[in-house]
Amino acid sequence: MAAINASEYLPKVKEHLTSVEIEGEAVIYDEADGNLHHLNPTATIVFSMCDGTATVEEVSGDISEAYGVPLAQVIEEVTLLIERFDEANLLVDAVNVG
Repeated sequence: MAAINASEYLPKVKEHLTSVEIEGEAVIYDEADGNLHHLNPTATIVFSMCDGTATVEEVSGDISEAYGVPLAQVIEEVTLLIERFDEANLLVDAVNVG
């Protein structure tokens, strides 16, 4: 994946994934390749917001506002998570605004 532009990239999880949340953490099963992924609470929140309707910046803004963390810090951390999701093959191909 090329560098993510937080104001343009619309992350979206693949449809064939099965997700179960247990005590704030998620277990994701990829039916296509049989891989199982465990997400911590922070990654679970971000993953749940990757529906292809909000940019990384918008997702980060919501998290920043809800938790009182500076936006720049949240964008950096959310971007890293999105890159990890992509490396794990959990996202559809890049979708950008416009």
